[in-house]
Amino acid sequence: MDDKKNRQSWLSAGLQALADDGPEGLRIMTIAQKMGVTKGSFYWHFKNLEDYQSAVMEEWEQVHTQRVMEIVDQEDIDVGSKLAKLFTGGPPHLFTLGRAIRAWSMTNEQVREVQQRVDRKRVDYVARLLTDIGWPPEQAPVIARWNYCAFIGHAAIGAPEMSEAEIRTVVQLLTPPGKK
Repeated sequence: MDDKKNRQSWLSAGLQALADDGPEGLRIMTIAQKMGVTKGSFYWHFKNLEDYQSAVMEEWEQVHTQRVMEIVDQEDIDVGSKLAKLFTGGPPHLFTLGRAIRAWSMTNEQVREVQQRVDRKRVDYVARLLTDIGWPPEQAPVIARWNYCAFIGHAAIGAPEMSEAEIRTVVQLLTPPGKK
């Protein structure tokens, strides 16, 4: 089977369409045309548009949250470097995709549930790293939540990708006094 017709290709195309055009971009025919396949290809992998949207959200959660945490955890680097790695290495459409999903979650309960679950996982993960770097367990979740809010705000205003110097500054701010 042509790799343009596999389920993963449809999911990747859906994430890209979501990043480019928001939830309105998740149209079967439009994505099929961009992929150079027929609409029938879609139905080999998904029951309907709702099934596809659900699978796209699951893919987003896995690729942009779970896999990122697994990759960072596998690195044999210090905690500060792990924190820095969270700010780098994402796909070019990362911020636009996040904005699109967050906007979609305002009008779609299923998307809101996934968004909230992802937010919790990400904040909990950063809190764990902050505890590992030396923040007290009662302070780490608060700092993680504020850091996450800043990250979302950075994406929401359409700010450019952070430079290495900016990432170093953020990691310094996340490092407890006396550990720098």
